[in-house]
Amino acid sequence: MQLYDIIAGVLNIDAATLNEQSNATNTANWDSLRHIEVILAVETAYNIRFAISEVVNMQNLGEMRAVLEGKAIKFDEVEQVRISA
Repeated sequence: MQLYDIIAGVLNIDAATLNEQSNATNTANWDSLRHIEVILAVETAYNIRFAISEVVNMQNLGEMRAVLEGKAIKFDEVEQVRISA
């Protein structure tokens, strides 16, 4: 499953509206409760656990992707990384 699809599913939004700069400030439906749900959904989908320091330091989806890549998560070449919407 692709990262944008996971996040969009939790937030109940279209994945096409997400980009690497997406965060709770600029994304519909992303409040503090949904933030926890986003973290849990990503952990479950990729079978990993984030450290508290990682969660605190991730400011947007681009930073989340970087943390995931640091955990040896490989993303499909076909997943389109959007710099901005």
